Amino acid sequence: MEPLTAYPLRCSGPKAKFGESEPRPSKEVVSFARNNYGVTFPIFHKIKILGSEAEPAFRFLVDSSKKEPRWNFWKYLVNPEGQVVKTWRPEEPIEVIRPEIAALIRQMIIKKKEDL
Repeated sequence: MEPLTAYPLRCSGPKAKFGESEPRPSKEVVSFARNNYGVTFPIFHKIKILGSEAEPAFRFLVDSSKKEPRWNFWKYLVNPEGQVVKTWRPEEPIEVIRPEIAALIRQMIIKKKEDL
C-alpha cells in the first residue's frame, strides 16, 4: 500500500523577486541562516518563480491556481491527484491553514479505507 501524502507547498527560500527582499547570493543566505539562526534544514537556492523563466513547479502552481505569489511564504495545498485545491497568502495564520490540511488528510484516509 502506498503512503498517504498531502502536499502543502510553500513559496519559500531566498528570492530577490519581491522588491529585492533578498539580494544576496544563495550561498551567503545559507551561511547567514546557519550561522545566525542555527538552521539545519535544507535551504533552496534562489529560483525564478514568476514569468517565462519560472521553475516548472511554480509555473504549474500559478497556472493551476490562477494565483501568483505576491510575497514570500505564499502557500499552495496540492492533493494527491496533483491539483491545487487551496492557496493562502503569507499573513494567514497556521490556525486557519491547519484545519484545511487536516480535512484533506481525513478525506484521503477515508478514501483509502473504502478502497481496502
